[in-house]
Amino acid sequence: MSAVDRRTFLCATGGAAALSLSGRMGLAQALPEVGALHRLMEETPRERVATELAGLIRGGLDHRRALAALAVATSRRVQPFPHVGFKYHTVLALQSVHLTALNLPVRERWLPVFWALDYFKRAQDAERRQSGWTMGPQPEPAAGTAEAARKSLIDALDRWDLKAVDPAILDFARLAAPGQLSELLFRYGIRDLRAIGHKAIAVQNVHRLLPIVGAEHAPPVLRSLAAALQNHGGDPNPATSDLRSDRTWREFQPMLGEIPKTWREGRRDDAARDELVRTLRGVSELDAGRAIIDLLKRGVSAASIWEALFATAAELVLRRPTVVPVHAQTSANAFHHVFRHARADSTQLLALLQSAAFMPAFRRRIGNARSNLRIDELEPLAVPGNGVDALRDAFSELPRDPTAGARKALHYLQHGGSADALVASARRHLARNGRQSHDYKFTEAALENYGEMAPTAWRDRVLAASMAYFTGSAEVPTPVSQEALQLLG
Repeated sequence: MSAVDRRTFLCATGGAAALSLSGRMGLAQALPEVGALHRLMEETPRERVATELAGLIRGGLDHRRALAALAVATSRRVQPFPHVGFKYHTVLALQSVHLTALNLPVRERWLPVFWALDYFKRAQDAERRQSGWTMGPQPEPAAGTAEAARKSLIDALDRWDLKAVDPAILDFARLAAPGQLSELLFRYGIRDLRAIGHKAIAVQNVHRLLPIVGAEHAPPVLRSLAAALQNHGGDPNPATSDLRSDRTWREFQPMLGEIPKTWREGRRDDAARDELVRTLRGVSELDAGRAIIDLLKRGVSAASIWEALFATAAELVLRRPTVVPVHAQTSANAFHHVFRHARADSTQLLALLQSAAFMPAFRRRIGNARSNLRIDELEPLAVPGNGVDALRDAFSELPRDPTAGARKALHYLQHGGSADALVASARRHLARNGRQSHDYKFTEAALENYGEMAPTAWRDRVLAASMAYFTGSAEVPTPVSQEALQLLG
């Protein structure tokens, strides 16, 4: 940071007497606000930024303010092009980082934030080398009423117009109620099968972060999301083309009329759930959606259907625990978030159908890899007892033998082991040993999906199968975690 930048920062945060960038803090009220803090994160070199953050934490910086600043910094400095993924995960992983931190012991609660900050600096450096992109100036307001803003935003999104969507989303966010904005974003986050589910993940991420970021600092986060939703990769403009990624969205909408109005009153049906898992092993995207509609017409509950989707996703990861299949689980989690929080029946049902349609797409990506490895046939592998040693034994298999880790976890759970202890261990290993954004995204998605299921033996199978991509134990934490622990004492 230059001398001029440093003086600007100090003025913004209450003066040089209140704050030294070496980490010595004055009164708690002199801590930087989000605006100054995100600039500090953006402008401090990677090799120094952890020390700066540690100094602020020792002076009383709270987790929510740090996360809000990270959300703004990542949105301003890393674009969702050419892919809604890769370096853009510095944005996409933040809600998972937040969930992990909230569920850690106090001493380790800051480790995910240090990881996220270091990952941001790496992504920022990559963006600087590849494109030099930074977010441009905020556009001026255009619409005068909420309805005019809504129409402009829908028009821009429908035309896949990247330039027009930028001012439109800010106008609508400024004039509409938060629930109206969320409802619209939910719908456009689930409209296509591109980017292995990252658009739904992006909408979920922002929906969870906005209450933390606050209205004052939301514009960069919303502009970034709107751009991500308009990314259609190397395809022609979807508004004027008939593309495979958009067909399920178009074909499912008229099918909604077949679903009984009483679909919310469906019954729990474990046999139908198991049947759906088998069905999804061999159907197309459209037929996956049709299978869901048939179950709803038979009176099967949406909860039973979601359990089948979570199990299918877990099975795909178990068969090939690599980055692409991981998104079967993370996208199912994001679609389920939309399902739970959307107000319109049509949006909820389309989220359910689109999530199902993604499963055959992921299945094709893994081909015939270990096709005989099925979640309903997974055999437990004995571990000693059902306590700490048994859990340690299961995690010690990762990442060398993920199937053995899953089988040992299943034995542990079937013989009285604590699922809560397994969940806590997964998060602690993640915070200390996790290296990639997918480590965070997958772990939190899998744990949340597990938590949404009824407490049955089936749920234990889904949790055990998720071991295939959980972070394993290690003798020493990652370099980022080691530095954070040392800096925080």
